Amino acid sequence: MTQGNNFFYSLQRFTEKVLTIRRAKLRVKKEKQRAKNPILDWIEAFIWAAGMVLIINQYLFQAYQIPSGSMIDTLLIGDRIFVNKLIYGPELLPGLGKLPSPVKPQRNQVIIFENPSYISRGPAFDVLQRVLYMLTLSLVDIDRDENGQPKAHFLIKRAVGMSGDILTMKDGEM
Repeated sequence: MTQGNNFFYSLQRFTEKVLTIRRAKLRVKKEKQRAKNPILDWIEAFIWAAGMVLIINQYLFQAYQIPSGSMIDTLLIGDRIFVNKLIYGPELLPGLGKLPSPVKPQRNQVIIFENPSYISRGPAFDVLQRVLYMLTLSLVDIDRDENGQPKAHFLIKRAVGMSGDILTMKDGEM
């Protein structure tokens, strides 16, 4: 054999060996998947999907339900809106600090903020409530008052004034 033929013969043997090893690994992987319990497979898929929903809701956008009639001309009680969290900086973790944002709310924009008069039932309950709220896209809210109505943890309002503005009320109108 010539030197060129030896090279091609060696290359062919090497390629066949690599492909044989790869095929064996794929066969083992398929057998493991077949042997996997279908219930565990469903649980794994659900956990993965729930995790993705939580990450998207925490950092990208989230659904909120309108808690009061203060914006009745624009939004009705019970309406659901999706909020872009990237614009003003997403929270690092639920209830903790936010990432800074160079963008500030402008006049007449709809804004969402924590209700300053909201009374927390403890950090464990708050985390559980927010996780359920996020997973169900605002359909389930376990934080309710004595009348069974959801508490207004977040307020959805329109920014009517900016820092330094002087606002006056006359006959119930701003």
